[in-house]
Amino acid sequence: MGQAHPCHLLSKPINPLTRLSPLPGLPPNSSWHIRKELGSNSKRAPPSTRMASARELIALEDVAKMPSPGLNSPANVSFSPDGRVVAFLHAPGGQGGLSRQLYALDVASRRVALLAAPPNQGNTEVNLSLEEKLRRERQRQMGVGITSYAWSPSALSQRLLYPIQGDLYVQEQPGAELQLLFDKRSTGAAGGAIDPQFSPDGRWVAFVQDKELYVISSHIPTEGNSGQQAVQVTTGARGVDGKSNGLACFLTQEELSRFRGFWWAPDSTRLAFEEIDESHIPQFRIMHSGSAVPTGAAVQEDHRYPFAGDANPKRRLGVVRLPHAVDTGASPEHEHGGLHFPGLGHSQQQQSTEMATPVWMDFGPLDTDTDFYISRVNWLPDQSLGVQKLNRLQTEVTFLRFDPRTGHATTLIHESNPVWVNANYLFRNIEAENKSSFRFLWGSERSGFMHLYLYEYTAGAPAAKFLGAVTSGQWSVESVEGIDLAQGRVFFCGTADSPLERHLYVTSLFSIHTPPLPPTRLTAAEGMHTVVMDSCCRIFVDVYSNPSTPPRAIVCAVPSEAQLAAVAPVGPGDPSKAAMPTAPFSSAAVAVYQEIQTSAFPLITEQEDWRVTMLQTQGKLCVPKIMSFPTSDGKETLYGAVYLPDQEIHGKGPYPTMRFRDMGYAVLKVDNRGSFRRGSAFEGAIKHRMGTVEI
Repeated sequence: MGQAHPCHLLSKPINPLTRLSPLPGLPPNSSWHIRKELGSNSKRAPPSTRMASARELIALEDVAKMPSPGLNSPANVSFSPDGRVVAFLHAPGGQGGLSRQLYALDVASRRVALLAAPPNQGNTEVNLSLEEKLRRERQRQMGVGITSYAWSPSALSQRLLYPIQGDLYVQEQPGAELQLLFDKRSTGAAGGAIDPQFSPDGRWVAFVQDKELYVISSHIPTEGNSGQQAVQVTTGARGVDGKSNGLACFLTQEELSRFRGFWWAPDSTRLAFEEIDESHIPQFRIMHSGSAVPTGAAVQEDHRYPFAGDANPKRRLGVVRLPHAVDTGASPEHEHGGLHFPGLGHSQQQQSTEMATPVWMDFGPLDTDTDFYISRVNWLPDQSLGVQKLNRLQTEVTFLRFDPRTGHATTLIHESNPVWVNANYLFRNIEAENKSSFRFLWGSERSGFMHLYLYEYTAGAPAAKFLGAVTSGQWSVESVEGIDLAQGRVFFCGTADSPLERHLYVTSLFSIHTPPLPPTRLTAAEGMHTVVMDSCCRIFVDVYSNPSTPPRAIVCAVPSEAQLAAVAPVGPGDPSKAAMPTAPFSSAAVAVYQEIQTSAFPLITEQEDWRVTMLQTQGKLCVPKIMSFPTSDGKETLYGAVYLPDQEIHGKGPYPTMRFRDMGYAVLKVDNRGSFRRGSAFEGAIKHRMGTVEI
């Protein structure tokens, strides 16, 4: 049965200024101001109101701790499926920390409440498996406590999923009690649940345990809170040294920033997964000198590390069909959360699933050998599997469409770059009314800068059809934040204003102009902006900072359809084929946004770190001066930030060598050629030239 889109569940557009229903699952008076809940846990009392030096306020220990003073901002921000609640991880305490809890903002009332605190201290470096520790290291995760969570994708549910110490917990609605969904001991396998993911319909959860893939119902039986029985759906890796199913290998995680090794089909009936074989790669031993334990894992680690020029891991991509009764919602087994295999008892059911034969995607005819990377995997609207394949030199990318029933591949796009191809997460599906075709956004540096391009694929066609560029110019698109198909808009973050900044922009998705019209900037403050939008593209959370402003998080509204229609009307009929006006986002639209943007409110109102505040109020906060200068060959402009010594202490300069002993350094940070965010030529200047222009 189809589900209502969350945008259609609302009788009127969401606006932070409009009262909606209270946060479900919480008593009327259970929300509180986060400042009241999160008090400062500072061990050092603030100095008196006298002028205090930076050395008094921020010690070396503060510089070394995580997060740094003033940088305790919300993390893992996400909207509930209906857009009414914003959830985020935050560490209590005015000075911050790494032990995070989950909070939620009710957009209508602007109240923040604690949703979940970690039981038994939550996730720590002590109680996680080695595989999970390695994943955290490769994702640069430092937080403990509650380190991740997920909303059920179903618009009819507000269920939340928490992986904690290898077990899985669910919350039926925000503020409810945590219930045990999966006990890692129940399978008899080693380790805990890794990378749990809801199915698209919200009924199931898939995860990896001890190198094999499992599926479990997301429903908690009413008779108890003892956890569910998971069913294994892959086989062949457990007990085999160097093999795994459903996990991304070290190289893919570290070099390509892909941390996922399995993917749900849109109809929740199939799982695509990656099989990794590293058994042919020699082990490399890492010793931990000075360990208090004389032997064992505390002293040494053994890893199959693919050194440059040596063999890489072998990989296969398989699709396994899950024989559970997803399409028979009336079955008793589904109502009680069990997987249903007609005519089999429970033990037979589990064995049947373990022996299910996957369909392997056929990469063979496309390569002279099997040495390639699977950089990205996305299911497509027609239930086929889209795969971005990189050659080992990372100079060619091929976008393949696989039939999951046969493994047969069709090449939709093939591109090459003489420097290298930067793997990205800009791909987005765009469904069309015609079920035999679909469109998609594709990110490419073919122009020298990363931009968005629109393609269409029709069933039976030999390749995807290029429809046009969505963005263009000597700047880069860095992320796609939302697509408003009804209004023909795409929201993205990029560097259109300056390579020193990142802003949220909006532009036409189906532009009739060549080149595309310049985008409209939606974030006001200068600096670096990280944005999360709701699924309806009506509200976004903006976490931003600049050299003089520590990270701040605010909630903003996007102009409503009615407001934008006054300046950018969309024609009748299929919105995806609507003819856009000559200037879809004119100055009038900017004025409409800025009028609403002035009403933006903070995500949290916790006071900033008192040390940073005192440095700011006393004029002691060292704000770098942004400077620019040409390269020696005059081909590029470099930007830098120079940190000058305190003039009251060291004078106006120059700063002689004698002053160095008093810490009177002048520090210059420069993004030289070879750094990203400046285009392919700027970044590629170091290819085969390491140790030259970048230092």
